[in-house]
Amino acid sequence: MRRKKIIGRLAVVLEVVLLAGMVLFSFYLLLQYMEAGEQAVSGTSVVTETGELEGESEKEKSEKQEMELIQSFGEDSALIRVRILDDDYEKDLFEKITVTASEGFTAERGTYDEAYNFESDREKDTFAAYGEEESLTVAEADLQTGEALRLRAAGSGVLTVTSLKRADGSPEYEGELYIYCLEGGLALVNVLELEKYLYAAVSSEMPSYFPIEALKAQAVCARTYAVLCINENKNKNSMADLDDSVRFQVYNNRRSTDASREAVDATRQEILSVKKVQYYSTSCLSEQREDLDKEQAFRAFLAEIPDESAEYGSAWVRWEAEIPVPQILDRLAETYGIQADTLEEISVESRSGNGQALLLRVAAGGETVEIEGEYAIRQFLSPAEAGVELMDGTAVSGLQLLPSAFFWLELEEYALDGENIADNMAAEEDILHIYGGGYGHGNGMSQYGAAQMAEEGASYLEILEYYYAESG
Repeated sequence: MRRKKIIGRLAVVLEVVLLAGMVLFSFYLLLQYMEAGEQAVSGTSVVTETGELEGESEKEKSEKQEMELIQSFGEDSALIRVRILDDDYEKDLFEKITVTASEGFTAERGTYDEAYNFESDREKDTFAAYGEEESLTVAEADLQTGEALRLRAAGSGVLTVTSLKRADGSPEYEGELYIYCLEGGLALVNVLELEKYLYAAVSSEMPSYFPIEALKAQAVCARTYAVLCINENKNKNSMADLDDSVRFQVYNNRRSTDASREAVDATRQEILSVKKVQYYSTSCLSEQREDLDKEQAFRAFLAEIPDESAEYGSAWVRWEAEIPVPQILDRLAETYGIQADTLEEISVESRSGNGQALLLRVAAGGETVEIEGEYAIRQFLSPAEAGVELMDGTAVSGLQLLPSAFFWLELEEYALDGENIADNMAAEEDILHIYGGGYGHGNGMSQYGAAQMAEEGASYLEILEYYYAESG
């Protein structure tokens, strides 16, 4: 009997403990449910059984997209090799090069292999030191093919190439300069840290007075472009990863500024998760359109008057040019070998969804040529002799390319001679009118557009997302 009573009491105790545990567990679940509800209201992500996110705010979704667009390069000590071109960015070989440095520099003579790796001759007379304000002039005759010089500034100084001229005067270079003797002349290559390269690339590609968030966006673009060039040349026997001209991205035409250095430092190691990065000066405001492939739709769009603040107030948003018809005929003869006295037709045959001209048809003297591609079209329609008038009335001359491929054409009214229209089309007074907008190739980020977005409060991540989120 005693044992049965004890067992009965234990059963009661266990039931009470079990009941209490269930109450506590239920209370715990209630607290978790309430806390999850609060998180959902505040925008914090809650993962459901299906693994989906609930309650994610629009801001967090945007930040998530931005972070997917940005990745880390992760190589703090990466070096970049930049080939330096002449004053006009046309030639890559020099007859002579003159260098100096405020704190002095050294010049080491050596040779280079097929991958352009420098190797010192390791002889006493191959190493020379130059003091403050001293200069070294190297002529093609001073070296033999296969020989090279490596120049290094002393202390914290920089090397100045006084035989070169850029927008800010003789350019100053961080890192090292290599002078290679090739058949035909001397090649000049600047090897330096990637981040220091970016200081003078950002200042050369975007005005330093632009808002800092626009400069940060430019820094990420410039770094991405440079990294893609470095990676492309890793397994090639190339002298440089890129040059300092617009064929790649402009470097050291303008010296680095406090603003350009701040933008680079603030985005250190950040690159875009894209396979190709492009940017240009000014948009015609059609980059988000996909319905302008029809001629009349594009003309109607271009006739719209932009807001004064559009593209940070750039006057290139709209422009006009006039080219005499005889100049068009001369270009047909020079470029395509078509000899003609009459221009029978010139028209845009194909456009992209945002209005960019992709195919230009030109008929003259019974022959027809189709010019394909944005660059080729802009080159053929160069307004070099005639110039361009911008939206604010400014006249710009000497352009070797049409400002952009966002344009439409109009031949002026001709005095007809019976039915023989062609006989009148090559007269000196005949003009091809070009109405266009924007400056540059129109792909990727508009630099003036980035400045406008920054002026309106957008961060550099928001700017990059706007222009590159769909690039992949």
